[in-house]
Amino acid sequence: MTSRFKIECDLPTTRDDHEEKPSHSVPSFCILFLLGFYMLLGFITGVIQNDMPSAIHEKDIPKDDWKTFSEETAVKYLYRILGDQARVSGTVYHFVKTRDLKWLLEEVTANSNLPVHIDWQYVSGNYWLEFDPPYVNSYDNVSNIIAVLEGESGVKEGSIGTSILVNCHYDSVPFAIGASDNGIFCSAMVEILGKLSRRKEKFKQNIIFLFNGAEENVLMGSHGFLKHPWASNISAVINLDSAGMNGRPSVFQVTNPNILNPYSKTPRPTAQAVGQFLFQSGIIPSDTDFRIWRDFGNITGLDIAFTESGHVYHTRYDRPQLIQAGVIQHAGDMLMTLVGGLADQAHAHEQDRSSSVYYDYLSLFLVSYSERVSQIIDGVVGALGLLSVVYYMWLFGLRWSVFRDLLCSLAGRLICIVAGVLTVVLLTLATILLDMGVARYMQLRYLSYKWLVVPLYWLPYFTCYILVSFLYDGRCNNKVNRSIKSLQAMAATRLLLSVLLLVLVALPSLSKVRYVITVIVLMTSASSFITMTMVRRFRLTDIYEMTWLCCLAYRRLSRVALQRVDLSVQHLLLQVFLSVPLSLFLLSLSLRLSPFLSSILGRSGTNYPDVMMAGVSAALAIVFGFGVSGIELLFSKSYMSRVLCSLLCVWVVLSLVPISQYGGEVTQRHYWFHTKITTYNSSLAPVDVNSGVVVMKLDPYTVQSALTAIREGPFYSDSEQTNETFIKGIKIIDEECNDLVNCNLPSIRPRFDKFMRNSLFLTMEPPREFNRSLSLVNKYCDGTECHMSFIMHGAAHNAITLYPYFSITAWSWSPEVKPTTTFKNKPLYVIYHASNTYVEYFAPLEFNITMEVPAARQRESFVEISHHSHRIYNPQDFTENYIKLLSSMPEHFNTASFLSFRDNYVF
Repeated sequence: MTSRFKIECDLPTTRDDHEEKPSHSVPSFCILFLLGFYMLLGFITGVIQNDMPSAIHEKDIPKDDWKTFSEETAVKYLYRILGDQARVSGTVYHFVKTRDLKWLLEEVTANSNLPVHIDWQYVSGNYWLEFDPPYVNSYDNVSNIIAVLEGESGVKEGSIGTSILVNCHYDSVPFAIGASDNGIFCSAMVEILGKLSRRKEKFKQNIIFLFNGAEENVLMGSHGFLKHPWASNISAVINLDSAGMNGRPSVFQVTNPNILNPYSKTPRPTAQAVGQFLFQSGIIPSDTDFRIWRDFGNITGLDIAFTESGHVYHTRYDRPQLIQAGVIQHAGDMLMTLVGGLADQAHAHEQDRSSSVYYDYLSLFLVSYSERVSQIIDGVVGALGLLSVVYYMWLFGLRWSVFRDLLCSLAGRLICIVAGVLTVVLLTLATILLDMGVARYMQLRYLSYKWLVVPLYWLPYFTCYILVSFLYDGRCNNKVNRSIKSLQAMAATRLLLSVLLLVLVALPSLSKVRYVITVIVLMTSASSFITMTMVRRFRLTDIYEMTWLCCLAYRRLSRVALQRVDLSVQHLLLQVFLSVPLSLFLLSLSLRLSPFLSSILGRSGTNYPDVMMAGVSAALAIVFGFGVSGIELLFSKSYMSRVLCSLLCVWVVLSLVPISQYGGEVTQRHYWFHTKITTYNSSLAPVDVNSGVVVMKLDPYTVQSALTAIREGPFYSDSEQTNETFIKGIKIIDEECNDLVNCNLPSIRPRFDKFMRNSLFLTMEPPREFNRSLSLVNKYCDGTECHMSFIMHGAAHNAITLYPYFSITAWSWSPEVKPTTTFKNKPLYVIYHASNTYVEYFAPLEFNITMEVPAARQRESFVEISHHSHRIYNPQDFTENYIKLLSSMPEHFNTASFLSFRDNYVF
């Protein structure tokens, strides 16, 4: 039967006859179709990731159904929670919406079947916050709204049984409504509380729904909640936040692996441990309440956040109208399943604090295991990869020449990677040089068009990679055919990755990155056994004949047409088909990381963000390339150099074309401080006063964009001053930063101090005055120990910087005195203090410091203190000229504007 349908071809009929023949390669121009296929695969991956469920309407849910989440109802709650303004802690509107939120919870639980306890917590405190840089975080009157759905563990006066904590924050940053950050999750929690309270049987554990009122104000609300009696017996926390909008919320921090099992049962689980590595290593410069639960509450759990569309994060476009249909439904379905599942586990109070590795596959299923198990798995997979290399050598001869050619191919793979990276580096440097010279605004072009990272970085990398691969081809063994060369390159790649994986097994700290290599080695090794066997043992003829039989049976392809299908094409089709599962995984990872990191670079303050973007993109391209390494060698060498060089020229030209970074929902972030800076001598007499506007440098073009708009506007003139030109001078802040603490500019938080150098200062009238003062109440010395007592009055948000001449040994805050940073080789201390719930008169802050001062110097001054007092969301207090200035700025500016006073004292 077989001989009847035998099709003649050019494949060798004996094992040793595998020399290259012209028909054993795919035409070179077809490489374009291969690149197009993988780009299409990337598009399909994005479609799969962004597929959302249909919204469920409340009318379709039975009255006694407590398991079904309704997006329609949650959206109604969302608008009630958000209101129409920013809910900045310490403002009147924040207080109003806090009260409204409590009323909303009472309303949705009015007819509950289970007991629900609701409390409005006011709390004050302070703690040492280990940010970069660290500082004292001090707070007064934090407002938290807490609802407890009572379970079998019970709630008694003064005590509470084991509980699950679900946390969101309802406050927002200034000048942003905060629909996604964090209105979506808060509205989902209200809907879930209402639905779960319909249940007739109690859950095994209590469920605490915490709506904290001061997350944006440096994690104060969560720290305050830990002082509540209900925080005493929490078995697990589900922390909810956002760094973007839309898409699927992703787990990116895990401190209790046991919770991953119930999470894996939620609809479309989404989690990548590499995100936790990037977050905790500081590569992603942000933080959530999860730090407080982990470091101060000793509570383990999951950290979940939206990360898509990071360009709207903390901007005016974070509004409910831009939330896509189905996003809230998916988030609610996920939370409903997770919270209900955890609360019904009697053993959930057993907290497993071991580290874990976790990742999803296209949000279809979740894989998780402990760090110790990961070492075993990674070691076994590494051995499997080496075994696949041994199998390759066994098929083609266990002799030195085969191993030598394999090592030669390995060297070629490394050379290709280096060449691809150098291409990306050179194009990036050319972009930066153009940006510094004849052209402007060449960086950050991927902010508006996230897909631009493909032609700017990925395609130049792979074009050069393939070009060098063909130039290097033939140096190892020029006689073997294209299929065997391809298998050789793939085996060399597996050898490289397997050895690397076995080395990394000895580094447990990299387990949350190492799994990516494990997946690549596992899937490429598995597919290689199939490919090598078919190519070497069966010569692909069996598949060839079976394909012809199937096509003949369905009459879709003639025998003559099939005869024209070269066996190298069959090998290509087989290899591409087997590479699809791994490619989908790697593209999914890239589609999550690349857009998220690109949005962060838009507010990083660095001069050259494209360097970081190029590095990340090259790294992701290298990782993806491992999955398809060697496949390019199936193509013909004829005209390949022309095809690739032409393609490379296209990428070079495209990389040098200026494209607007901003437009639509993508804005340029601005922090403006309308300020007055006063310096007093030791007699409290003012010796220097400056007023104006500080424009912080948040991206390479913030200052230049503002400067251009101001010079083109009617309020500044280089030549003559008129009644309209109220800006009296323009200056770039630079040299001041060498001699003065914080460049003598207002400091809102230490994290933003790095943006001060090269900021823009516009000299103009001061902001409207408000009550503020810093007074020395008492000063005395006992031996060499000197004590100073102060009282500070100010707005809701204040910072105090202490620059002592002598050593501080004790103070009013944490037991241990720690510096925030150093300035001129001396310690600098920072205390951030906020009143988080509006009152007509904010209580003053009283504090003491103790210093070790030699008796001979006790008549001198001891310390320089700067008081920075801010009204961070008070547009009604803007001066007329300041309003005119803000209104004259371009539409793509997203300006958060603060009224700030800095007063410098020496005591």
